[in-house]
Amino acid sequence: MSTYALGWRVFRDHFGRDVPADRRRFGFVVGVVTAVAAFVVLVVVGLVAPWPDLQEPAAWIGAALLATGLGAFAVALVPLRPRTADGARLYWSGSQMAAPDHVERYFRARTAPTVDPRDRDDVLRDAEAVRAGVLPEVYRGLVVVAATVLAVAGVALLDLPARIVVWVALITAVRTVMNVIRLGRVERARALAATLPDVPAAPERPPGRRRSPNGSKIQLPGD
Repeated sequence: MSTYALGWRVFRDHFGRDVPADRRRFGFVVGVVTAVAAFVVLVVVGLVAPWPDLQEPAAWIGAALLATGLGAFAVALVPLRPRTADGARLYWSGSQMAAPDHVERYFRARTAPTVDPRDRDDVLRDAEAVRAGVLPEVYRGLVVVAATVLAVAGVALLDLPARIVVWVALITAVRTVMNVIRLGRVERARALAATLPDVPAAPERPPGRRRSPNGSKIQLPGD
């Protein structure tokens, strides 16, 4: 399985936990409020100004699509507050989120890496943290791509240039694909580390028998 396909599988399997339902509901509310407000503003401006020209039905559809796209952008701006499996809050997320160097080399490998058994526990721990940080960014990227598609359709119907919006969509799509691939590479390293046996802790040295000091044992005066 390619790392891209593996990344999508990780996204589907862990979406419910790494993108909490309460944050999604809050984002939906923010998006609806933003879309309604944007549509009202467009209509009011269209009634008192020459743009947008709402004389044609296509213009109304364009205004609705543009407002919906703006609402979707607002959804993407809602903080998702990612957390690791143990509940620790992550204050940095996204594709630039890196593990320590000795673990990151496994996550960046293009081919299946050979995990050092001594790094097993670190790989398992950091893979969970990186996944919890990257997966919400994939969700955010998908929302932004959907928002730009709606916005492009809206501005096209309103006879506006859509070049900037298209560039935003392309850049976001590329970043989203990169995040999905990173999810796959991290999961591949985690799975390889999980197959390794635990490295036993170094045994403690038994306390040695106390030896008498070398030399004369004659007691000196004053001792």
